[in-house]
Amino acid sequence: MIFNNLLTLAMTFLKIGAFSFGGGYAVLPLIQKYVIKENAWLTIKELTDLVSLSQITPGPIGVNAATFIGMKTNGLTGAVIASFAAVIPGCIIMFILAKIIFNGKKIKAIDYILKGLKPAVASLILIAAIEMFKTSLISSNSIKPIALIGFIVGFLLFSYRKYGVIKIIGITFAMGILVNIFI
Repeated sequence: MIFNNLLTLAMTFLKIGAFSFGGGYAVLPLIQKYVIKENAWLTIKELTDLVSLSQITPGPIGVNAATFIGMKTNGLTGAVIASFAAVIPGCIIMFILAKIIFNGKKIKAIDYILKGLKPAVASLILIAAIEMFKTSLISSNSIKPIALIGFIVGFLLFSYRKYGVIKIIGITFAMGILVNIFI
């Protein structure tokens, strides 16, 4: 039973790692499909929480998600296996591409592939962002006031004050604690 769980975990994150072109938030639709819909390891709310936690921990979201989900489903062994499985496909692909590029070969097909992938990745990120936006701000068909305030503050600080992401995360992190203490 444990072996089957670990094998399923490894295969899931091998797929996610192999097809998460664009990195970062582009991995979220794959996580939604394989982790939430197919395996029910997380809910969309838990994924939203995971993405928030990933903003205050080092490393890419995909690897952080693999570690978190592996730990939740199979403890430390699951965390190691899922993290390794998420990273391996990208490493193999980059080794191959680096070998080709550093040997001085220009492959026109790679340029064409990237031109097609960039808009597709942007659309996948947008879809994931909309889902996370809805679950972050709406609960039982009503808007969460604290979440709305955090969203507006983060948006305004980024858009108009040109604060960096780390400062915005720190400010909204502290704001969330203070608001929950006093309300």
